[in-house]
Amino acid sequence: MNILKILIPVFIFLLTACVPPKNNNNYQVFNKKIFKGKHVYCIKSININKPMETALDTFTRHLNRAILSSGNSLECSNRTDRYISLYIKSLYIYSIGYSLSQRASIYKVNINMDVLIENRRNEPIFRKNITELTQYVGAGLRADIERRYALEELAKLVEIRLYNILLEAK
Repeated sequence: MNILKILIPVFIFLLTACVPPKNNNNYQVFNKKIFKGKHVYCIKSININKPMETALDTFTRHLNRAILSSGNSLECSNRTDRYISLYIKSLYIYSIGYSLSQRASIYKVNINMDVLIENRRNEPIFRKNITELTQYVGAGLRADIERRYALEELAKLVEIRLYNILLEAK
């Protein structure tokens, strides 16, 4: 019973503290700042320096997610006002650890890429270089599956960086 006397005020405090007031100007300005300018993006190209089995599909999927989650829309039509291109200069996936059955289970993944955002007249609006490095620790399954998972982990990190870039580009 004593625990309920303590938990009920804490629970009420958490409920009231986590909900912003309706007439708070700072909260409204924050929302307008993030979602102020909605743009219609079109993926112009994703260039990879060497062919990899699933890299193009993986980066296309995560770029789509980044565009949509940043509050913009994705459409290649006459409404498009921004074009985005990814130029992957280097993408390396190599094993650094092996399981007991001598299958690669730890992969190190490194990417160096340029992001270019252009307007309708192909004038650059925003250009940035992204370099990411991550490791993937697998269970020692088949090597091709572990490589795909490692590439997927890298693409998730790149998606977060692209999301931030899309919020910066105005």
